Amino acid sequence: MSIPLEDAFLICSNLLPIGTYFCVLGLLHALGRPLVTTGLRDTIALALALTGLAINGPISYVLHSRMLPEFLVHSRWIGLLLYVVLVVAMVPRGFETLIIYNCTEAAVVSSVRATLERLGVAFHEVPGGWIMANRGMSLEMDSFGALSNVTLHFRGLRDRTLFRQIQVDLAETLAGTRIGYSLVGTLMAASGGLVLALPVWVLARNPRDFVAMFREMLGAW
Repeated sequence: MSIPLEDAFLICSNLLPIGTYFCVLGLLHALGRPLVTTGLRDTIALALALTGLAINGPISYVLHSRMLPEFLVHSRWIGLLLYVVLVVAMVPRGFETLIIYNCTEAAVVSSVRATLERLGVAFHEVPGGWIMANRGMSLEMDSFGALSNVTLHFRGLRDRTLFRQIQVDLAETLAGTRIGYSLVGTLMAASGGLVLALPVWVLARNPRDFVAMFREMLGAW
């Protein structure tokens, strides 16, 4: 079966990022070791994974549905520009969010409470979070049980030192814990491998023609 080079390029650009994302995220959950990261990093990782689908799919439809002025429709970079604008709009919330993979709510609650007490921060603990009235901020917690993920949202954050200290203490406290292997994570990694199989097979069929087409596209830009 012969696949036109243009179609091969679309397959690779769409599926390679999302397949890699599923593989990495699935393996991370399958190992069951806690990982503390910021919402910003998580947003960037997801944005990179969806880059191909976003630019070649929905944004391509928008460009050809007469929703934009003619001069923008014919711009080579407008699809990428629209996607970058969308991602940048989501970035600010990432600076106020911590995400903990492979962890229980009880472990996070215990660690955050210990950190606040050690730093001498006055707080009032409520179901699902903490209120620090003297600092004009609150800390909200939610979780996704299927993957054992816990998210901390800092509302009204003005003290970046406190944010950083909680992040460091969580990483140190949870480093010695482990929730065990995750079946969902294993299935996610396997799904990512299947998604990656098609673009890898496409690339292996005619690598020279693919590279030549890619160079031609770069030259046209």
